[in-house]
Amino acid sequence: MDTPPAPTADTRDQQLADLRAAIQRAIPLLSFAAGREATTAPRQAGLLLAAADDMMQILNRTSFEL
Repeated sequence: MDTPPAPTADTRDQQLADLRAAIQRAIPLLSFAAGREATTAPRQAGLLLAAADDMMQILNRTSFEL
């Protein structure tokens, strides 16, 4: 069996950029969902907001320049 080639730096950078973009799109969706759940399921709303906050912190800690 042949080992697949390791991703090049350009491929890796693009994959990271794609992942960061997906996370950036997910944060407002989580926040919106939390707002909708706030009155009927406050615990769930808190969990959604905590997930959004965790994602934002990860983005802030791992910023990089392309």
